[in-house]
Amino acid sequence: MTAYNTTDLYNKQVEEQASAAFLSNCIGKDTYKNILQLHQSKLYTPNYFIRIGLAILTIVAILFSGILLGLMFGADGTAGFAALLIFYTLLSYAALEFFVKQKYYYNAGIDNILMLATLTFILSALFVEDHDNQYLVAGAVSAIVCLWLSIRFTDAFMAMLCYVSFILFLFFLYLKLGTVARVTMPFMLMAVSAGIYFTINKIRNKDQFRFYQLCCKAVMLCALLTFYICGNYFVVKELSNEMFDLQLDLKDSIPFGWFFWILTVAVPLLYIFYGIKKKDLLFIRTGLLLIAVTIFTVRYYHEILDIEIAMMVAGLVLVAISYALIKYLKTPRHGFTFANTGSPGKELLNAEALIIAQTFGKQTTADSGVQFGGGSSGGGGASGDF
Repeated sequence: MTAYNTTDLYNKQVEEQASAAFLSNCIGKDTYKNILQLHQSKLYTPNYFIRIGLAILTIVAILFSGILLGLMFGADGTAGFAALLIFYTLLSYAALEFFVKQKYYYNAGIDNILMLATLTFILSALFVEDHDNQYLVAGAVSAIVCLWLSIRFTDAFMAMLCYVSFILFLFFLYLKLGTVARVTMPFMLMAVSAGIYFTINKIRNKDQFRFYQLCCKAVMLCALLTFYICGNYFVVKELSNEMFDLQLDLKDSIPFGWFFWILTVAVPLLYIFYGIKKKDLLFIRTGLLLIAVTIFTVRYYHEILDIEIAMMVAGLVLVAISYALIKYLKTPRHGFTFANTGSPGKELLNAEALIIAQTFGKQTTADSGVQFGGGSSGGGGASGDF
């Protein structure tokens, strides 16, 4: 299903894990070089500055070529303009397939912009002319296109857009059920977010999803965020004003407002507690981010201090907490440490065993330059001397 060669994708994963293991001193320099030599990938991923430059050049090329083709072929009326946009969609996707197949671009900037161009052109074609259910159709089309692009090119950003498009599609579809649907909208979206999170978390460790780990994490992050957003008091109140024309003032409360205040304050704390308990950085970082959102929500409706004083006090408190934690975690405690371990997640816990097993599995000839015997880390050869 993916446009890339699975061997190249696998080799790239091994290279990334080897780099992380080498930087964390799990393997030696010689072992690291042998791994890179035995697991060479054709995929081209330049550094961030080159990616940005290639992305800008691609945007310029798309704009000028689009203007040129528009002048050459013209477009009479809305139907003609929509057809021209569909043609741009097919052209962008064809260019994307060409660069991936022939040039082996993998998050190189060009392929990312071409994916966005494909999505932008097809959505623009849907909005050329106003019609009923426009946003509903756009959400469905966007979800399908983004899902295909994320599967085909293992792109995490497209996976996130697919999730957002699907949530918007459900939102506009559920609105058609009437007043009851509008009242229960937050609970429906929270339930969908939770369901998607647990489903992705359950299937992401299966072998067929080994190349989609980043996509799965991106969708799980979006699910955690939307679960909180749908229960946030500010979001619920403002959407209620829009959908029901309630004309509520700043100090007016919404029905069951106390319940949404509990969700607004409790969900970030529960994320942090669960993340600490399970040692899951995704929950911890998301919870810390949402605490800031909670503070701004509370202050929007209940002004306690001037904004300048509140920000200064909050900054001092965060600095003090950060300094205390740094001092406390200089010695690893309860599975946490301030030191840089070089391991971004659970997938690298057994990186040394995986990488050295790969090296041993392919390096059996006498002229390989590896001498077996010994090892300074339980026989694992972590120092580079086997």
